[in-house]
Amino acid sequence: MSAEASGLSVPLDDFILSRLDIQTIEYAEDLLTRACMRGSGFDWEMLPPPARTDTDPLHRRRYGVIEPEVAGRYGYHLPPLAPDQQAREQVWRRRDALPPAERRAAYGHDGQGGCRNTARTRLAEGVPKLDQQRLNGFIGDTFEASQRVPAVVAVFGAWSRCMKAKGFAYGMPLDAAADPAWARSAQPSPREIAVAKADVGCKRTTGLVAAWSTADSHVQLDAIATHRADFDRFRQARDAELRAAEQVIGNG
Repeated sequence: MSAEASGLSVPLDDFILSRLDIQTIEYAEDLLTRACMRGSGFDWEMLPPPARTDTDPLHRRRYGVIEPEVAGRYGYHLPPLAPDQQAREQVWRRRDALPPAERRAAYGHDGQGGCRNTARTRLAEGVPKLDQQRLNGFIGDTFEASQRVPAVVAVFGAWSRCMKAKGFAYGMPLDAAADPAWARSAQPSPREIAVAKADVGCKRTTGLVAAWSTADSHVQLDAIATHRADFDRFRQARDAELRAAEQVIGNG
């Protein structure tokens, strides 16, 4: 993974759960679930402990594919999961195949109860309720607004002209990534690889990622300043949820 991809961040990161935060919460939930399941005479396979570093950072593809090696090997298809992510997925798949009695103990008769619900209820005790819909609204609205910033519109135009000079007609970078032709195959076609490589090259030539990232940050900072009370609540809810999980892990 390139340093550019791993180094991407935005101001709203301070108010949302990172992938590693989610792993921490899931691990705490697993500890509570395991204790409950053992009380019912069953065991519970734990997810791996939270990783130390994120092998697939949240913003790696925020501005589309930006890594030459990824573009050259996978085009716009997702690379294979890292080993730690594969291990987590295997646990989830085995949970889908639990015997009926264990499944009922874990998830209840309707899939919404059982030890999993008991664990989630325990973790939520004393944690302020997060208005996820409102937070998601800020996330989506600011991302869209960043694409209307004049400097970003200008760099999109330069990127589009660069792509056209290479034989590919796309108006905006995310149009190239979302081309429906790529979804027709499980593997990238030669044309997809060619488009992705040209895409990354034109982003670098035009300085697109730096320009868009700068505008992205400014738009988000403006939203945070304008809606400070909302964002204070978002941060409080996130921090309280993490503290509750870390306390469970510490006691586990």
